[in-house]
Amino acid sequence: MAERWTAAQVNSLAPDAASQKAGAKLGVPGPWSDTGYQDAERLLWGDCKGSGSKPYQVTVSVADSDTAYQCTCPSRKFPCKHALGLLLLWAAGTIADTETLPDRVEAWAESRRDRAEKSAARSAAKAEKAAADPEGAAKRAAQRAERIGTGLADLDRWLTDQIAVGISDSAALSYSAVDPVAKRLVDAQAPGVAGRVRMLASARSSSGDAWPDAVLAEFARLHLLCQAWTRLTDLPPAMQDTVRRRIGISVDADTVRRDGERVADRWHVLGSRDRAADKLTERRIWLRGAESGRPAMLLAFGAMQQAPTLALPVGALYRAEMVFHSEVLPLRAQMESGEFDSANPAGAPAGGTLQAAADEFAAALASDPWQEGWPVVIADAVPDRDGELTDGEGRRVPLLCEDSALWRLLAVSGGHPVTVFGEYSDAGLEPLTVWAEGAAVAL
Repeated sequence: MAERWTAAQVNSLAPDAASQKAGAKLGVPGPWSDTGYQDAERLLWGDCKGSGSKPYQVTVSVADSDTAYQCTCPSRKFPCKHALGLLLLWAAGTIADTETLPDRVEAWAESRRDRAEKSAARSAAKAEKAAADPEGAAKRAAQRAERIGTGLADLDRWLTDQIAVGISDSAALSYSAVDPVAKRLVDAQAPGVAGRVRMLASARSSSGDAWPDAVLAEFARLHLLCQAWTRLTDLPPAMQDTVRRRIGISVDADTVRRDGERVADRWHVLGSRDRAADKLTERRIWLRGAESGRPAMLLAFGAMQQAPTLALPVGALYRAEMVFHSEVLPLRAQMESGEFDSANPAGAPAGGTLQAAADEFAAALASDPWQEGWPVVIADAVPDRDGELTDGEGRRVPLLCEDSALWRLLAVSGGHPVTVFGEYSDAGLEPLTVWAEGAAVAL
């Protein structure tokens, strides 16, 4: 029988502090009826009494690396408070195992299997079509390359014009000013570059007095990307793949599965973060191999204002094989055949110093100049009310987070050294997880 998650791991899935608090209130038997759990399918279900006449029907898949939720409540958060409450009940061992699935749960599981099979069939048909018509596939790729080249040439001229006239006029870098530039890049099938162009407006507005440096640095990265495309064939293969990804040329999962580097290990889930992307919600989940020490990042996407379904409890340990995308910094990966490892509690990960974090980020930038941040674990870290983090060597770094995350970090630390995971960049450290007495607390 598969092991159940801990309450801390369930709480780490909450999309925000309010959801975690609301889920905790529902993590008691009172509001629930018709609950059950089937270990074979790893499905969990129950009805939760709400304010209406009918209870909310909640179903959760806790299958390894395939967590999914369904609830009849109107919330757009995933998991919603009802799913969190049901998971907490299950974690506490108060939901009985059963062999029989209710009809609605069976129908939901069947619809998920159908979607997975149809998606696999579409991928296979696409690969078969490309294999059957290699000349057509090459022609379509050449046409896209030409459109991207034209779009990037236009962008490079726009960048040159901005430098020529100066960037002191804030209106020139407002969202309404840069959005048309980004839309032309979307038309040129370069969505990755379009996203970076749209970030110019936030770099202008969120960098305080240092905004000229922030904007010019992003100008330089965009110019470098334009130039890299013009000399793509001269670059090493891994750098070619990196440039293509930065531009927005995706690689399908089957190709990665076939050609990617495979690393089997026990993977420690270090942190997770959602952020709004272009008409999507992007989720990044960071892991680190217990034996290899290798960092890995899983990416998942959901519709706008909806969380992606892929969710791994922060602090958990998985026995899995990762397949890495080909890049000069092989960080992005796909998890293959993951299995929750409850026999070996993960505890707090080993951490380093802020100097080591800065060195790792510098090395990452030297390899990939478009890398925005680097996953690091800082040991013996003490946060303060001024929004800074001090390590055991006395070095300090600004914390890049909202007040709610800062206060939660301060509360867990209580002025004592803690282990913190986050993403290090030239602006500071974005804290995502803190460990207290070996238990992970998502920020």
